[in-house]
Parts: sequence; structure tokens; C-alpha cells
Amino acid sequence: MNARGSFRLCALVCLVPVIGVAQNTCETTNDQTNCVRVLACVGDSGSYFEGRSVGRGSGTMAGLIDQRIACTGTWTERNADGVGQVDVTCDDGMEVTVLYTYQEPYTGTAIGYGQANTGENITAWSGLHVLEYFQRETGEEAPNLPCGGPNSIPVS
Repeated sequence: MNARGSFRLCALVCLVPVIGVAQNTCETTNDQTNCVRVLACVGDSGSYFEGRSVGRGSGTMAGLIDQRIACTGTWTERNADGVGQVDVTCDDGMEVTVLYTYQEPYTGTAIGYGQANTGENITAWSGLHVLEYFQRETGEEAPNLPCGGPNSIPVS
């Protein structure tokens, strides 16, 4: 997979009780199109998004907020340096735009920042090795999404 091809993302809102985010693997699709995991935090109250992104250079993404609100969108790389943009709409009316402006060099994880139409700030991560990124950042064996709030959000 092209490192720049991992720039996919989206994010939205949900309050999170203590629950885990299950592994969502999809290295390639049947037609050999890249498919990578997408995780995001909304604001700092413990809200998160979990889904997948499919494509090379541009594509689609889909996922759930709070494991129940469906969200879909599109993404595209904007230049040869790997800067990318994601635009997403959710069934509850939330709309999000995220720009990826950084790729962590050790795991290839794309990191993006944006804002929802509700005013919430978004931080998002995407890539084949996103779990390794969280382990490397925290030094903990079991990675957690750093979404704030009173509850930890373990990912596996």
C-alpha cells in the first residue's frame, strides 16, 4: 500500500461508555483496492468514530458513530505531498471536513484535523498500522483512543 494512499478519514460524534473498538481489518478489497481503518475523536468528551476507507488517491469511507449512527463520505489526496481531504455526512445531520497534513513516519499512520458543523474539533487517524501508532505514542501494550472524557476507549 502506498503510504500516501492511507490518507483517509472521517469523524463524528458519540458519547462513549467504557467499550472497546473491535479490530476492523481490510487490507485490500476483492479488486485489490486499498482498504484501511479509520479512527477519530470528536471534541474532548470521549466521543469517537470508527470505520473504513477504500481507494487509491481518492475513494469512499463509511463507519459508525456510537456503533449506531451511519456516516459515509469521500476522500481525495490534494497534492503529491500526501495532503488529503475527507468530507463526510451522517444520518443525524452531522457534516465533517478533515484535512490530513501529517503522516507519522514509523507506522505510516495518517493524522488529520478538522471540524464538524456542530463546532466540535476532530482529530483522526487512518492506516494499516494505526494500532501500532497508538502503542508507540503511549508506550502501553493495549492501545486506547485519546478522546478525553471520563472513559478510556480501548482499540484492538
